[in-house]
Amino acid sequence: MKVFLITLSLTSLFSFFAAAQDLNWNTSAIPNNSLSFNFGSIGSPASNVTYAVTGPGTITTGPIRFTTAQGDNAWRTAITFAAVSDLKVYTLTFNPAVCNLSFIIYDIDGDNTSGDRAIINANYLGLAQNITMTALDPGFPGGAPTITGSGTSTATGTGTQGNQTDDRVQVSIPGCTSTLTIQYGNNPAGAAGGRSFSIGNLNWTGSTLPVTITNFSGQKIADGIVSLKWKSENEVNVSKYEIERSTDGNNFVSAGFINTLSSDGNYVFTDHTPTEGVLFYRIKEIDLDARFQYSSVIALRFATGIKPGITVFPSPANQYIYITTNDNSLLTKIVIFASDGKMLLQKNNPGNRIDISNLPAGLYRVKAISKTGEVSLSSFMKR
Repeated sequence: MKVFLITLSLTSLFSFFAAAQDLNWNTSAIPNNSLSFNFGSIGSPASNVTYAVTGPGTITTGPIRFTTAQGDNAWRTAITFAAVSDLKVYTLTFNPAVCNLSFIIYDIDGDNTSGDRAIINANYLGLAQNITMTALDPGFPGGAPTITGSGTSTATGTGTQGNQTDDRVQVSIPGCTSTLTIQYGNNPAGAAGGRSFSIGNLNWTGSTLPVTITNFSGQKIADGIVSLKWKSENEVNVSKYEIERSTDGNNFVSAGFINTLSSDGNYVFTDHTPTEGVLFYRIKEIDLDARFQYSSVIALRFATGIKPGITVFPSPANQYIYITTNDNSLLTKIVIFASDGKMLLQKNNPGNRIDISNLPAGLYRVKAISKTGEVSLSSFMKR
């Protein structure tokens, strides 16, 4: 009987950093004959990884500790199929999803008549991802495994060269993956019985961390024209940005879209709208799968003949106050003092919306320093 052997040696990569991860696939923490397991948060950037085993076939022993000829830590399991067309299904889930996932499948034995087969599928939040599969070691006797479906959403490697434990295929998924499915079994023309294969060298180069919008600011550049600027980080799976405007901070309308992503994450949007009074803006980041998230809200004060200093509103306030400078420049620092002079809150680079929900009711003083270096004082009432 052949044994089922799976090796999962995961490595997570930044573009500037690489570090092997010991994921303890081969420790006693995995129950014997386990059909599912949660490995917790692993990798860098981290993702919570779980596996589940379904489908026909009997696992007789394992998982047990094993080291492959390549020196990988192995998760070794014996499995027996009762029917020639049986496929055991191994499902790995990643939360958050990982991007540019790659790995190697070893030990795809047999020939095109009765060879082992590995069928790979991946999806990102229900959307099928294209898979590239490349045969390795073509110099082995009998040739490398036969590849079908490379470049589509279903790629298959079929054994061609007998019982060679080094028969390998490289699998790469250029997009993002939340669920990876590996079906493994015998070619339907073959015979039932024991099968074996290994998976190793899993890598990813990023994960679908939430998009971060920073340095969101705006200013009046002419009568009726507002220029908004921001920087976005972790732009994975982003479709477009919608800019929304409000006159009261609660009811927002669309001011327009940016449909093309920038190469460096820096954006500028020009809004043609009356520029008197106070305007509130936020950015709606929309994913390729139509999910979305909002940035924080900024408030811009526009008026003629304004005096130098800052404006704090509303007053009285409940949960948030907004602080604007005379030219709507970004704030470097804000400090909030109680009426007796005791400092209660201090923030560096705070934006202009400040959470005051933890402050008790009362009168407060605010000291603000703008990025132009101007120091201003004001006050507000918390109710």
